[in-house]
Amino acid sequence: MSGSRPRWGDLPTAVRRKVALFLGEEIVSEKSQEGGYTPALASLLTTASGRALFCKAMPQDHPLCPTLDAEAAVASVVPEGAAVPHLVWEGTEEEWRVVVFTAVLGRQADLSPGSNDIDAVISSLDALADHLTPSPVASTPTARQVLGPVLHGWSALGEAPSSELDPWAVANLEHLSASETLWTRYVEGNTLVHGDIRADQLLIDARKWVWVVDWAHPCRGAAWIDAVELVPHLILAGHTPRSAEKRVAESVRFSSAPAVAVDSFAIAAAGYWARACRQAPPPGQGGVRLRAFQARAAEAALAWVRYRFGE
Repeated sequence: MSGSRPRWGDLPTAVRRKVALFLGEEIVSEKSQEGGYTPALASLLTTASGRALFCKAMPQDHPLCPTLDAEAAVASVVPEGAAVPHLVWEGTEEEWRVVVFTAVLGRQADLSPGSNDIDAVISSLDALADHLTPSPVASTPTARQVLGPVLHGWSALGEAPSSELDPWAVANLEHLSASETLWTRYVEGNTLVHGDIRADQLLIDARKWVWVVDWAHPCRGAAWIDAVELVPHLILAGHTPRSAEKRVAESVRFSSAPAVAVDSFAIAAAGYWARACRQAPPPGQGGVRLRAFQARAAEAALAWVRYRFGE
């Protein structure tokens, strides 16, 4: 094991043999991806012929295993030209779920102020929405079904001691609680949406293409959702709320979102992260990192909400 992630050599021999049999060659090297927050194997593999592949795997009985099914479903039908990894192989062996993708050899997008990556990310999200409308995955649940049950938090936080919450949030808690689900009225659509856009899900290759990876929570909904999700992550990267929203407003998809939907989505994101970061972390190092990230994200999203309130 390395940190909280299993390595290729930790998988049962039968699993590794089955992958090699399908590929027609052995895996000769591995580079584990140490970021992320789940305990899945996530490794860049190199075959004997030099072919690069990306592999994810976890025990079949793990509660997060359905996310691998979701990723495989998207990767199996990605249209040509869409900057999303394609499926190479998927299977289950020795009670392990394994998914192998085409590899993206690149770096994480830099979302900090002044970065040239931001224009590329915004353009790519718009182009991706074009490629993925209508949704190529017919069975994908709607955005309301996937995001609705989790993207909220202020109503629950109203029961927490006020000393644990941001003073501005406490003063405005009634409005935040009343507004955090309004976005669900505006998310109907037929675009395949990533639903979890953030910097580490955006990889830039040598050609300056921006690839959107880790489709663990895909859904079918309004084309503006992924663009709107980008705003708090620009704030996390150092932008002011005003400059973050101004940059993302260059997206034709963001511009299509009703203002009331953006207001509510920002409130819901802040509430979700504020609620989530206060929960006990999942087991492993990834769980601790996840809660720390959510605490920072909650601050960024709340700053965005206050900006939209005119403060």
